[in-house]
Amino acid sequence: MMKTPSANASQRGFTLVMTLIFLVIFMLFAISMVSSSMINTKVAANQQYRLEAGAVAQQGIEQVMSQPFARVPITTTTNVPVDVNGDGDNDFTAQVAAPVCIGSKPVLNQDLDATNPNDLGCMFSGSGQNTGILLPGGGAVPAPPCSATQWDIASTVTDPTKTSTSVTLHQGVAVRVLHGTTCP
Repeated sequence: MMKTPSANASQRGFTLVMTLIFLVIFMLFAISMVSSSMINTKVAANQQYRLEAGAVAQQGIEQVMSQPFARVPITTTTNVPVDVNGDGDNDFTAQVAAPVCIGSKPVLNQDLDATNPNDLGCMFSGSGQNTGILLPGGGAVPAPPCSATQWDIASTVTDPTKTSTSVTLHQGVAVRVLHGTTCP
């Protein structure tokens, strides 16, 4: 005698199929979450690289600014190696271009602070000031003893593993020089 499948056995097969379908859906969801997590990790790593590279570029600019580049011109690119994580190996190298003088203007007494000892050397003694007014004898008031020069210093940091990834930072700098010193 043949046994006919009961309704209960038919439902067990349906439950098995539904369980497998949900298992596949949950597995795809888990794979998607792992993939999303990996992408987020790469984005965070790129942001960290850009921040570190920007800090290294700024450090390179500050090293060049600490030199008397207005009196002793820097004509070549200055390489500034930096160890970011303190392990003794240089992680980045900032390539600081030679500073570029953009312009200069005279420093007038009204722009100076009489209480600052650094400003005293640029002040006129007496009432003379370069105002462009001619003296009664036809001569001009002498030029101020100092000029303010404006400089642009650019620093570039390139990822050593990916040459197409780089960060460039520009810094404007004002340097006071003796009058008559021209932009190189």
